[in-house]
Amino acid sequence: MEYETVREALETLIDVNEADQKDFTADGHQATYEDLAEFNRETLYNIADLLGMSDLYVPVVKKQEA
Repeated sequence: MEYETVREALETLIDVNEADQKDFTADGHQATYEDLAEFNRETLYNIADLLGMSDLYVPVVKKQEA
């Protein structure tokens, strides 16, 4: 999901991370730690983009591809 504002992205991160585990599902199944980590990472990347700071994560992506 692409967020329009930093506030919207942060509200979503807070809501998801404060939810009970039983309430968090991904693609119709109980979310795993990895699912939550991926969701958080993608949302943080989106926040960095909104702030014009994509350089914060580009090296990490390149490092993972190596």
